[in-house]
Amino acid sequence: MLNTSTIRLAGKLTLAITLSAGLAKLASAEVELPEELYGFLENHCLNCHDSFEQKGDLDLENLPFDLTDKETFATWALVHDRADHGEMPPKKKKRPEKEDLAAFLESLSKSLSTADRERIAQNGRSKVRRVNRFEYENTLRHVLDAPWLQAADRLPEDGTYHNFNKTGDRLDVSHVQMSKYLETADYALRSALNAAAFKSETKRYYARDEGTMIFWMPYRKGLNRLPSRTAIPLLGLSPEPEVIRGTQALTVGDSNPEARNEEAFGFVVGSQASAAKYDFRNVVVPTDGDYRLRIKTYTFKAGPNGRAFGEDHGLTGGKQKWWYPDRNVIMRGDRSEPVTLYAHTLNGESRWIGSFDSYPDPNVIERDVALRKGDAIRPDAGRLLRTQPGWRGNPNADSEGVPGFAMNWLELEGPINKEWPPKSYQALFGNLPFKVHETEEPLPRPPLLTEETLIGWTERGPSIPDRRVEVLPNDADTDARRLLLAFTEKAYRSPLADASAIEPYFAIYKQATAFGESFTDAMIAAFSTVLSSPDFLFMESQAGPLETHQIASRLSYFLWNGPPDEQLEDVQNLHQEAALRAQTERMLSDRKSDRFINAFLDYWLDLKEINSNTPDSQLYPQYYIDDQLTEASLFETRRFFRELIDKDLPARNLIDSDFTFANERLARHYGLEPFEGVQLRRVALPENSPRGGLLTQASVLRVTANGTTTSPVLRGAWITERILGVHIPPPPSGVEAVEPDTRGATTIREQLDKHTSSASCYACHAKFDPAGFALESFDIAGGFQEQYRALGEIGEPVEGIGLNGLLFAYRNAEPVDSSGELVDGRTFSDIHEFKTHLLADERAIARNLVKQFILYATGAPVGFSERQQIEEILDSCQKSEYGLKSIIHAVVQSDLFNIK
Repeated sequence: MLNTSTIRLAGKLTLAITLSAGLAKLASAEVELPEELYGFLENHCLNCHDSFEQKGDLDLENLPFDLTDKETFATWALVHDRADHGEMPPKKKKRPEKEDLAAFLESLSKSLSTADRERIAQNGRSKVRRVNRFEYENTLRHVLDAPWLQAADRLPEDGTYHNFNKTGDRLDVSHVQMSKYLETADYALRSALNAAAFKSETKRYYARDEGTMIFWMPYRKGLNRLPSRTAIPLLGLSPEPEVIRGTQALTVGDSNPEARNEEAFGFVVGSQASAAKYDFRNVVVPTDGDYRLRIKTYTFKAGPNGRAFGEDHGLTGGKQKWWYPDRNVIMRGDRSEPVTLYAHTLNGESRWIGSFDSYPDPNVIERDVALRKGDAIRPDAGRLLRTQPGWRGNPNADSEGVPGFAMNWLELEGPINKEWPPKSYQALFGNLPFKVHETEEPLPRPPLLTEETLIGWTERGPSIPDRRVEVLPNDADTDARRLLLAFTEKAYRSPLADASAIEPYFAIYKQATAFGESFTDAMIAAFSTVLSSPDFLFMESQAGPLETHQIASRLSYFLWNGPPDEQLEDVQNLHQEAALRAQTERMLSDRKSDRFINAFLDYWLDLKEINSNTPDSQLYPQYYIDDQLTEASLFETRRFFRELIDKDLPARNLIDSDFTFANERLARHYGLEPFEGVQLRRVALPENSPRGGLLTQASVLRVTANGTTTSPVLRGAWITERILGVHIPPPPSGVEAVEPDTRGATTIREQLDKHTSSASCYACHAKFDPAGFALESFDIAGGFQEQYRALGEIGEPVEGIGLNGLLFAYRNAEPVDSSGELVDGRTFSDIHEFKTHLLADERAIARNLVKQFILYATGAPVGFSERQQIEEILDSCQKSEYGLKSIIHAVVQSDLFNIK
């Protein structure tokens, strides 16, 4: 009980309260604490959360009640939620009477809501923020009419807050950032301008022309003028060994068009192998732009040379595996081969640009791609052997031979411009005339090659035409003002006050000309300043309802991750429900909405980190350097989420569904009915399949593992936060992480039992560990597992050959236990029962998704006072069973979206 004789009254009760039995002050700030909270805290909270115990690092005895302080507010909100959810007081403690708990929650909720509403009224929902680097790139594309522009990777990584790169708390601007914006703006402007220096051309590159394809092997000397042992010179299905011996020319050339069209190089390895790489290095991409790529390919099978080692080593159940193909025995392929196309940059990076299937019969595929100046094209037949130094065999080989993939030629058309001059030139200089100056710029040397290996490169390698566009003004100053006004009006996301707004930029232009710069370069300097100005970089944000142009901007940066198009800007009645709904529907149907889906999933589900966890080559050799699986896993989740939106499917599909999207590699990974083909298709899941929903998709399971082991702690916390929307606090300081035992001596469950034996650890782990246990039947890349793998002395040995051609040996250790008990006492034996428990509250799944959309769209998390509005959004979506498109419409129509 409170000793009322020691409570000082000053009109209203203050935080200076002294508790009986020697309790210290409950709080010391000069902010009033509602009277109803005192007794409840003393009777049910302070026994564990006073200044002495401070369990969970929470000291309610000295916690202020200044709700204008961000951290203090968050702590009291956490106190409210844990009491509201029945988590506190703990079950072992005396439970408060319902009336007392209700009074406590009502009083605390009222105070928190009032403070939150005052904050929003004063400061707005979201902070002022700059565009993130992907929004900057998309905005540049719009302003410069250059959809092919790639500039995001020139800017520093953006900070994240509540998992997204959309909030002002992390999107500040430093001097380094400003410098990078100026550099990137200059690069983008010159790319847009120089598009006018290159009219579209079509050039065919025959694989067997000397210098077209560059083969190199890091551990062998020399840049091969003749093909290395990885390449098989072919004329259709006829090998030409004399080419390897040097007694026959690489190609017949134009003297025999029919034979020239049949000539090819064949490969039985993938080009991502470390032992050998092959590129269409001689391709000339003269400038950034859109291009049309055509490539003629086919598949074959190379006969075995008779040297088997499977029998000698007792590997793979005694099945024979063949060392090398016989390049003198080539047969028609017996299946298709999936091929991925990469743009291989001069600095050694590879960028995915497309995938296709190559078939036994020669076929020409066509893809429209965005390329950068100097890119090479790298095809990679990802199912084939990906050799590493010291390789010992081919997992795809059988007694009939080794599968292979052949390329006849590659054709490049572009840069493709539907108008002339290109739209990107017109976006800067309108209809002003220009002339082109040209020099020859040698292609930079390829990476990873020494001076010794570069002998002959300059003679064989291509040169890129270095052209510079010079704009010819009629009246320089008059043209400059006119162009700057048009450019600034398009660049800004709000109307210009008047024409005088461009004067600072015109001054930059005049200063540049005074320094002797040409009209073109002076205008580039002024344009760069516009693209680095606050009006371009920053999203508008001040308290109050959004104006029409601001709704358009918020909607476009939500659904397109970029600025509004002209159609959206022209809508004058976006405050009306019908108009806003129509535009939302139109934008979701546009291809630019892929930007939203990709970016949202990259940050909500951490898909951007899918390449961060490299599978261990010994424990998981079937996943090591398997780029096909990585690619398919990522695209599955994107296509799945797109389907939920397009078909307005219920949010429960996030937890479990009767379908997914898979290609051949993913179907094999999931144990589905086999089929050929690299393209993803919608597939029905068997009734007893553990797949369905996000939880068991390979991408999610991979980003929640570390490449060597799974962890129910990490996976459980991730699922609980990202999918269920339950906040998980960071672990207390000084608590060491649980490291799984890769020797197989103990299971992770046994280690966790010791780790969570203390009440302080168990209180949190009981929330999220069960979700992790339910997923223990899935390995580090999402494959179904019944036993853990280990590298120690325990368990049954498993030996074989990996995709890298190396021998591996691991052990099947302890069996997996995927059972568990939820914090409310419900139990499950496997992933099926776990999903059933989650689906008992579909509204909770939808509620989390609504909150994620609000945060992504507005840059601000849902405030305490806005919780009722979330429930109203959910109420409006009940008829559609919380369909994803319905949720998006409801979010866009809500006040949370339409106020700053």
